Amino acid sequence: MRTESPVTVICGDSRKVKLPKFDAVVTSPPYVGLIDYHEQHRYAYELLGLPDKKDLEIGAASNGNSKKARADYVKGIGEAFANVRNNIKDNGVVVVVVHDKDKLFLDMASNIGFKTEEVLVRNVNRRTGRRGSDFFEQILIWRAA
Repeated sequence: MRTESPVTVICGDSRKVKLPKFDAVVTSPPYVGLIDYHEQHRYAYELLGLPDKKDLEIGAASNGNSKKARADYVKGIGEAFANVRNNIKDNGVVVVVVHDKDKLFLDMASNIGFKTEEVLVRNVNRRTGRRGSDFFEQILIWRAA
């Protein structure tokens, strides 16, 4: 839908970037060791003239899915959500859509100042037509504590 509403693009390291105060976030963070998002979306960086910051990517496929890669991911994504927590308004809400097969998000909310209000499970069966088995995502509803 086209709109005349103002839009601001903030390009930076989600762990450190200065954010304005906001009421809510809806996000689907990268999955650890699954996709190199900077490569997948290189065209967008080029079209928008944004600098390539792939060295800052959290959970890049090129880093694998080892125990160390998962620990690095939890640290990095936790820092990103802590930055969100520092900038969200009182009683703000965060909706996180994630396939948390490794249970990396179980304690994350409480560790960074959110409380988990609800966890919904969504069946994403054959969304792309390439998946032969059921695939489930969790929708985590976090509220600033």
